[in-house]
This record gives sequence, structure tokens and C-alpha cells, in this order.
Amino acid sequence: MKSGELYVKEGNLFADWVWQAAGVKDFSLAGDRIGVVLTDGRVQVKEGNLWSGWDSVASGGQSVELDGDRVGVLHTNGTVNVKEGPLNAGWATQSAGVKDLSLAGDRIGVVLTDGRVQVKEGNLWSGWDSVASGGQSVELDGDRVGVLHTNGTVNVKEGPLNAGWATQSAGVKDLSLAGDRIGVVLTDGRVQVKEGNLWSGWDSVASGGQSVELDGDRVGVLHTNGTVNVKEGPLNAGWATQAAGVTDLEIAAASAAPATPVSMQDLQNIWGAIPNAAVVAEGLPSLNQQMAIGGITSPARKAAFLSTLRHESGWRYNAVEAGSTSTYRGRGYVQLTGDFNYGPAGTYFGQNFLANPDAAASLAWSASIARWYWTVSRSGSNAAADSYDMGLISRYIGYRASTTEDLERCDDFKRALRYFNGGSLPVSEQSIVCLRH
Repeated sequence: MKSGELYVKEGNLFADWVWQAAGVKDFSLAGDRIGVVLTDGRVQVKEGNLWSGWDSVASGGQSVELDGDRVGVLHTNGTVNVKEGPLNAGWATQSAGVKDLSLAGDRIGVVLTDGRVQVKEGNLWSGWDSVASGGQSVELDGDRVGVLHTNGTVNVKEGPLNAGWATQSAGVKDLSLAGDRIGVVLTDGRVQVKEGNLWSGWDSVASGGQSVELDGDRVGVLHTNGTVNVKEGPLNAGWATQAAGVTDLEIAAASAAPATPVSMQDLQNIWGAIPNAAVVAEGLPSLNQQMAIGGITSPARKAAFLSTLRHESGWRYNAVEAGSTSTYRGRGYVQLTGDFNYGPAGTYFGQNFLANPDAAASLAWSASIARWYWTVSRSGSNAAADSYDMGLISRYIGYRASTTEDLERCDDFKRALRYFNGGSLPVSEQSIVCLRH
């Protein structure tokens, strides 16, 4: 945004800017939607291409937030309203006395004028959880909650709302979250980004920063001199200058269509009758959420992941290794086993799974641990699925060497891959690697 005029580009970093509106004081982007608050307080949203028309959805607006099919408005009087679905859906009042608002998935976060930070999850009529005090702003992304406090410290938690906080930094003036990345601008203008778990180290990526924006694998920095630079890919990638004279910035990474959740009907269509169907159905919402967070969304990745969990736990979040009395016996979707796995999983999530191993088979943690094991502990699993290499996944997961069992899991993978790919394999059957190597 430049001097109240909003420009948006889509595609690669070198695409052309398209003018959207004038007299803008706040804006938000999500998918094919653009939301603006005009200087007279009118809130307008468009959906579709960059040349679509605007819908006026509210008045008296101070800021607007978009995520998925939700639209949130923080009004100048401190009230917050949110709607979901089509743009002509009705509003649901959420809170009053609010100074900051964030939306992500089925979560809504607010900072009240007295500094209390509250988050709700579920439908628009769910109750609030008080998660922190002394807040200046709140950021939500996936299952992470980040708070920038008025004293400049940043705390982040991930997982359920009652998870513990991990202090990230001090002397911070801006904060952004995206996936497993956290970005901050320090009061001296240094821009730092970390990726991985909450205890990863920081990479210094720029100086002279005013604000930082993260989404997908993109990092954008608005500098104090009004220039904007954006990079995509690894944190050591080069910067591409985008514009000068800018007063506000938001980015959204180029991405595929939103992931389609896996349903009980999908599992039945692929594998027939599902044992323990009630337990499997109970866990699917959390499993779908974690698959989306972990990028387990393509036909090959879903097929590999679900085939693996079928053999590990029968898709039961509360599965426990039969016949074992070991403290750290297999538990949960991925059958987390051994103190050498319980310890690191707990460290990643800020939990003590060594002291409370049964949590690995709880609805609160089983899916998160499965995602962690697939994308962090065995970080090559998505790439192996992309290469149709179930043999490599068998080695990553740690199955005992068995040609017969490797082929059984590979047959399950092929069956699921055909289904998620619309009825046929995307590559020749001979291109699929079944045996470990």
C-alpha cells in the first residue's frame, strides 16, 4: 500500500502490480479474497480475480482480517464481528474492548485493551480461552499462537491452547508466523527468522526493517525507508525488490488449492470396512488439521501417510502397542516408541512426554506427533512420497526388514494413490519403488 492506494500482484515475484483501491487504511489477503477498510470506515471485500468488483460488508471498521472463508472486522469502537462462508453471510459478534485481531483456520485470537490475550477455536459461538496477559498483538497460524507483549518479548506455543509457552525473543517491534517459521523485527531494525521447532536458532536476514511478513516459503520485509523486498525458498535465498514508497505490506505465498480433508467415506472407498470406526472418525478432524500443517496434501503424500498409519495404528489416535509393558511402548497414530522419540517429540511441542507418555495416544497430541514424526523427525518423508518411493519411507519409519511387508504397504499406497488421483496412477506402476534401499 502506498499513500492509501492498494496494489496487489499475483504469480511470481516479478509479476506486475494491479491497482485495487484508494483511500485505504487497512487491508488483508487470503486465497482469492482481498479485504480493505477505507478511511471512512467502510469495509469492502472482493473475491475472484484482481479485477472483480467489491462487496461492502460492514461500516465503522478499523481493521479487517481474512482467512479461508472467514472475514473478521475490528471496529473503531473495539467490537469484533466475524462471518464465515459467502460474503453475504451474517455476522457473529465475538468480543468488545479489542485492540488486535487475528484469524487462522477455526481459531480467532484477540488482544483486549487491558492486554489480556484470548483465543477461541471451533465454531463462531465457541467460548474464549485466556492464554496470556500484557499483550500488544497476537498472531495465529496453524496450531501456533504467538504473542508480542508490550515489553517487547515474544512467546509462542503450538498444539492445544493449554500448551506451554516458549519464549522466543526480546526487544521486538513486529512479529509474523507461517508454518514452522517465525519472523521478528527487533527495535534496532534487524529482521530475524527461524524455522523448525520453537527452540531453533535465528537467522538474521535483513536490517533496517519496519515490519516482516511470512507466508509459505516467502519472507517479505517493509523497510523504514519504504522499500519492500521479498524472497522465496530457503532463508538464504536472494531478495527481490518489489516497490518503494510503501506504507503497509502483506504477502501470501503462491500455493495450490486448499487441501481436501480425508473423510471416513474416503477410507472406506479405498480399504473397505474400517475397524473401530467410531474412534477413527473421532480423530479425523485433528488428523486432517495436522496433515494440512505438514503439507501432506497431494495425492502421493496423502496416500503414503495414510497407508503408513493404517499399518501402524489402523488410524486410531489412541492405539497402544499390544503385548508390550514398556513405559515407552508404541502409542498413537504413528506408534511413537522409545525414550529417544518421546523425548524429542516432547521438546518440539514444549511438553514432557517422558513423564507423561500416555499423552502420545491422546486426542490432543496423537495427530500432532504423527505430523512431527513425518515432517521433522523423518523430514524426508514428503519428498520420498513425491518420488513414489515407499521403500525409502519404510526405511524412514523403521519397519523391520521384510520384503513381504514392504510389498503389502506398497500395495496399500498404490490403492490410495489411484483413489486420490481420480482413479488412475499418475506414473507407471514400474516407477513406484516398493522395496527399501
